[in-house]
Amino acid sequence: MTAGVRPERRNVLAPPSRRPGINGVAYDTAWLAGLPRHDDRRSSRFPTTLRWLADNQLSDGSWGSSVRYEHDRILCTLAAVAPLAEFGRRAEDRAAVDKGTRYLWQHGHLIGREPVELVGFELLLPTLVERARTAGVAVPPHLDVYATQRTHKLALLPKEMLYSPRATVVHSLEFLGDQADPAALKTAQGSNGAVGNSPAATAFMLQATREENASALSYLETVLGHAGGATAPVLHPCETFELLWAAYHLYLGGAPGHTLLRPTERRQLLSALQTRGGVSLSPTFPIPDADDTAVALLLLHDLGESVEPSVLKAFEAKDGSFVSFPYERHSSVGVNVHVLHALARVPGYPDADTAIERICDYLADQHSGLYWIDKWHISPLYATAHVLCAVEDLAPHHRRRLAHLVERSREWLRHSQNADGSWGFYGQSTPEETAYGLLALAVSADDRDMRHCQAAANYLHQAAADGVSHPPLWIDKCLYIPPLVVTAAIDAALRAWTSRTEKRS
Repeated sequence: MTAGVRPERRNVLAPPSRRPGINGVAYDTAWLAGLPRHDDRRSSRFPTTLRWLADNQLSDGSWGSSVRYEHDRILCTLAAVAPLAEFGRRAEDRAAVDKGTRYLWQHGHLIGREPVELVGFELLLPTLVERARTAGVAVPPHLDVYATQRTHKLALLPKEMLYSPRATVVHSLEFLGDQADPAALKTAQGSNGAVGNSPAATAFMLQATREENASALSYLETVLGHAGGATAPVLHPCETFELLWAAYHLYLGGAPGHTLLRPTERRQLLSALQTRGGVSLSPTFPIPDADDTAVALLLLHDLGESVEPSVLKAFEAKDGSFVSFPYERHSSVGVNVHVLHALARVPGYPDADTAIERICDYLADQHSGLYWIDKWHISPLYATAHVLCAVEDLAPHHRRRLAHLVERSREWLRHSQNADGSWGFYGQSTPEETAYGLLALAVSADDRDMRHCQAAANYLHQAAADGVSHPPLWIDKCLYIPPLVVTAAIDAALRAWTSRTEKRS
C-alpha cells in the first residue's frame, strides 16, 4: 500500500438517484422576476424571485457562480439589475442595482479573455443590455464584443427554423427582445408548456405575448416549486441528461452496468434510439443530441442490449468530427470524446476505424499543450478526465495516436494539484474538479501518480465531512450545478481509486 490514509470503504456502486433537478440560477430567476402581473404591469408576477435576487447578490455586486467567470457574472448581473430597477421598491433593491451597475463597469471588459463562451451568449448579450437600459440602468457602452459572432450564428440558422421547437435556438428565444413575433413565439411552446425547457424563454414568451397562457404559467409555477419557491433553474426538466451523466461517471469509475439503469429506463432509451433518431436531454425536449445518444449507446451495449451505433451518423460533420446539435458555431471536445468512447466499445458503426482516427485527429488538434477543455464545462479537468478515461478503451494502434498528449495532460495534473490534494482551475479548490483529477489519474495510475491520487481522495473525504459546497461549473446560458451528476463523479473517482489500491495491496 502507498503511504497515507487508506480510502474508507463506502457504497459507491449505488445507481444514480431518481430525484432529478438542477439548482436555481440568477439568470432565469431574473427573467421570472421581470415578468409583470397581468392586472398590474408595475409589479412583478413572481415577487419571491425579486426578493431572491436582492438577497443573493455576491459581495462584489455581481450575480452568478462563486467561481469567478466573467461571461457568467456579466450575463447574470445584466439580467438581475433590470427587474430590480423596474420593480424594486425598497432601498435594498436600489442599492443592489447600484452595486450591480458598478460591477458591469469594472469587469465588463474582461469577457473577451475567457476560453469558453456560454450558450447563446453572442445572441443574448445585446438583448440584456437593451433590457437593462430600458429599465434605467446605466450600462457601459463597451460590453457587446460579439457582433461578428452574432452575425455568423444567425447566418447558420435557417429563418424558417427560428421559432421551431426542433431547433436548439428555441432554448434562448429571449434573445429576440422587441424583435420577436408574438404569434410565432407561441408556436415554439412545447407540450409541457415550456419554450425550449427554459424558464427564461418561457417567461419571455409570456411577457412578449401579454396573454394568460395557462400551460406556460403552470410550467413556471412547477419550476419554482421544484426549486424551493423563489428561484428557477436554467433548464427544466432534463432528467435524461442527469440520469445518463450520473450513470456514465459511475461507469468510468468501474460500477457494473446492471446497477446503473433500471429496466424502464433501458426501454425508454432504446425507444428513443429507434424512433426519435437519438436521445435528448428529456422526453419533453424533441431535439436529440450526440452526447446523450453516444452515452446511451455505450451503457446499453454494456448491458447486453442490441443497439445500432449508426444513429450517430446524423451528427457527423464533413471534417469527420461530431457536433452536438445542428447549426452549432463551435464544436465540442466532450461530444467527440463520448462518441469516440461509444465507437470504441459498440460494434457496427460504418467504417468505424476511419471515424475513430478522425476523432483522434480532432482531439489532437484541440489539445492546448496541457489539457483539453469543452464547451459544456468551464474547467479543463472535466474534459481532460473524460479523454483520459476514453482513451483507455481504444485499440492500441488508436491509443498511440494520442499517447504523447495524454502523458502531457497527466504531467499537467501532477504539477497543478494543490498542496491539500485538490484541484481548481480558477483559483478556488472544488470537490468536483478534484474528482475529475483523481479519476483521470486513477484510471491507469503508475507509481508517479499514487501519492497524487491518495492526496485527492483524502481531500474529497474531508470536503464531504466539512460539507464543502459545489460551485456552478457547467455551461448553459449561465453556469449551473447538476447535483446528481457532480455527486456521481465524486463517487466514481473514489471508487476508481479504491479499486486501484485494492489491486496493489
